[in-house]
Amino acid sequence: RNYVETDGLYELYGRFQVERYLDYNGYNFTSWFDPLSYLYITKAINIFDISRNYDSLEEALDRVRNELYLISFKSDLLFLPSEMEKIYDTMKAIGKENLCSYRCIDSDYGHDAFLVEIDKFEDYIRDILER
Repeated sequence: RNYVETDGLYELYGRFQVERYLDYNGYNFTSWFDPLSYLYITKAINIFDISRNYDSLEEALDRVRNELYLISFKSDLLFLPSEMEKIYDTMKAIGKENLCSYRCIDSDYGHDAFLVEIDKFEDYIRDILER
């Protein structure tokens, strides 16, 4: 909710930072990516359920044999921190805490935080990659 142009701050001409960001990316993303790919990605995100074909999330996660590295951003409305926390808590509850780590990053950039605030989580990723 930060204004980037104060001319017309209290009129229709003032622009919020998010408006400028969305205009820029909305224009450029369509030249970099096939717009239909976003529809497929969005559909996949919306229908994905890790516990599908299992009686519970616990049963689904009990099959995990390799390490899970979970990361979320507090203001992300697409991949909610509560969902990552549920996976992490479930892994602990079924005795697989040693196979799972989780970090929630404080950010005001929502889902795009992973693009603009790399400095807030790069050490976590670096540590994982160096193992």
